[in-house]
Amino acid sequence: MVETTVIGTSASTRWAEHARLRGAVRRAEIPGGHQVWVVAGYEEVSALLADPRLSLDKRHSDGQYTGYALPPALDRNLLNMDGDEHGRIRRLAAPAFSRRSADSLRAAVDRIVGEVFAALAENDGATVDLLDQLCVPVPALVIGELLGVPDDLYPALRDAANTMFTFDGSKESGRQLVQAIGWLTETFSTLVAAKRAAPADDLLSGWVRARDDEEALTEDELVSLAFLMMMAGLENAVFTCANIIVALIGSGAAAQAVSAWPQQRGGLMEQANPLPFAFRRFPVTDLTVGETIIPKGDTVLLSLIGADSDPARGDRPSLLFGRGPHYCLGAQVADLIVDAVVPELFVRHPRVQLAIPEAELVYRSSWRSHGLLALPVILTP
Repeated sequence: MVETTVIGTSASTRWAEHARLRGAVRRAEIPGGHQVWVVAGYEEVSALLADPRLSLDKRHSDGQYTGYALPPALDRNLLNMDGDEHGRIRRLAAPAFSRRSADSLRAAVDRIVGEVFAALAENDGATVDLLDQLCVPVPALVIGELLGVPDDLYPALRDAANTMFTFDGSKESGRQLVQAIGWLTETFSTLVAAKRAAPADDLLSGWVRARDDEEALTEDELVSLAFLMMMAGLENAVFTCANIIVALIGSGAAAQAVSAWPQQRGGLMEQANPLPFAFRRFPVTDLTVGETIIPKGDTVLLSLIGADSDPARGDRPSLLFGRGPHYCLGAQVADLIVDAVVPELFVRHPRVQLAIPEAELVYRSSWRSHGLLALPVILTP
């Protein structure tokens, strides 16, 4: 008989919970009552991330949990595509995130980080919210500049992301989700129209040209690509930075954060990973995992936290950013942001400390993403 479990929403228990998920395929329930299958061992997750028998296209779902009910203008994104369709869109986006673009990306990140820290330094000796004044603005400004998204939009983008990731199936949560999705659809559609009217030297303008001149993608695919790149980039980099900062301050290792960063960063990135699961998938045929047969069309969640912390992993690569054709496009940008933000904080403020006990820090209640609501610290001169 397959063991059934309930997926929790607490950040503080996530590592223990995902460790318990290893050892067998689990039949699980997520908030809202949907039934899913969970796989958490490194060997299985690593293989399934690149297995073409698991599709991200919700057309292969049997109608259970498929993720958000998005309009076509947001839904035609890379997290809902496979095969040639996915490859076509990814090839349009990939060059900006390639190793060949690393120098220009690094220069932009370093410049923006310097500007954000310069504003932050004026608050020496006071309590400041590092989430609001450092961890959010740096990724928002970096990704926004790359895409061509105005920086005055990022507070509202952050609010919309919080609404999406804390949706719990309740009536009020559903109302807020519908409102956020409506705003996101209008905002990114308006941005595309603005770039069409006045092109600039940014990714979104280039994608508009690819749409209009080459018919390389549809209008819905264009808007959806901009939406995904902005929202996914914000979600990952913001909370990875914040979670690492908390870990270093809380462990008392802040003093060694700079000198030991090259050796520590990999482990810290894994521990800080805000996204416990890869994006949901659907078997295109009955799928045997271990001794369990997962029926065609059922929803499968692959635990990245469970896989990375699996003792059987050994020295094999982290699955933090996935594996295979759906490996995270923004992984390099996230790495650059974390490498620029975290060590620099401790260079500029080596005696930084939490303004409240670590146990009192509040995380969003979510099974999808474990992020802080605020990070109050004292920047001691």
